[in-house]
Amino acid sequence: MTVVLFDVDGVFLSEERCFDVSALSIHELLFNPRYLNLTQEKFSIDCTDKEISEIRRKVFLDDEILASFKKIGLNSNWDMLFITFSVVYINILKDAGINLETIKLEDLYGTGEMLGHVEADYDRVSEFLSSKAHSKDTIYKELENYAVEVLNVSNTDPFKLYGPIWQLGQHVYQEWYLGSDAVRGTDDFQVEEGKPGYLNDEVWIESPSDIKKMLDRLLDNGCTIGIATGRSRNETLIPFEAENVLSYFDDSRISTATEVQKAEKNNESDATLSKPHPFSYLWSLYAHEDTKYQDAVEGRNVYDESEVYVVGDSIADFYCSDKMNVKFIATLTGLTGSEIIPDFQSLGVAAENMADTVLDVPDIILNGK
Repeated sequence: MTVVLFDVDGVFLSEERCFDVSALSIHELLFNPRYLNLTQEKFSIDCTDKEISEIRRKVFLDDEILASFKKIGLNSNWDMLFITFSVVYINILKDAGINLETIKLEDLYGTGEMLGHVEADYDRVSEFLSSKAHSKDTIYKELENYAVEVLNVSNTDPFKLYGPIWQLGQHVYQEWYLGSDAVRGTDDFQVEEGKPGYLNDEVWIESPSDIKKMLDRLLDNGCTIGIATGRSRNETLIPFEAENVLSYFDDSRISTATEVQKAEKNNESDATLSKPHPFSYLWSLYAHEDTKYQDAVEGRNVYDESEVYVVGDSIADFYCSDKMNVKFIATLTGLTGSEIIPDFQSLGVAAENMADTVLDVPDIILNGK
């Protein structure tokens, strides 16, 4: 059995809108009167593409911050916006010099009322990321330690992964991405009205018709195909269904951030199961078979006899394949394009396993048989 498991962002779909939405979410948490309400910039839900580009340029320092996250294997847009905002917020609190014992750190509106004139400094995020050799496994705890070091606080719960600030960031992201109407009632946060959502603005890296021909070629040659993505289930299914690509994948071979979060809630360990943990790839490999659930949670590939390929654009995807002891095909269509080649080479990815686009995947697999 040959199984080909695809990432989505940077492989099928452009990551650009997801990064735009992450930047918009951080910008909103800083400047929306509902949240911190900083005064150096105005908040609006009606942004032109030019304005979105400028917000992203400022927030992520011309994508330098995004590239740093990608390099350590951090692949979740929710996590990237959480860490970026948290570091900026921690330094805002420090610069404001307010008595932290008088506020709830997770209450951005209440905190904003006490801040006075302070500015968001995104360079602090770059400094945080370059301060030590962060990894995907350590960066969340290091963020908590950073809060202790900078603010001298003893309670770091607001800055924990999946804590109240993370949850608020995810809510705001989903508003921007899915639209205000789609998120109403899905959590306890108040909805910012009027956001149409950017989900329908998805850009396919290659035309859906060419992608379907590529998938047909794999299927015609006896391959089984699946998806493992850091997107939520809705964010994955809607664009795939709109272009009739979803029908190519069995539902049991689609694993998303929704399945990862459900597994994390069921798992007694505090460890995250998002990439570069291979849970999502393994869960698709196992076709959501309950008897192999614990193997997926513990990162075990029990199908050593199978010919399995992981197709992804990021270091996190490579780490997943490495932990599974399966073959990796790198697509050079992610954030940094071909600039990532030296990073993949340093990890031992052969040139013949690097694809200019996902359309080259069948040639790599079938020529290697």
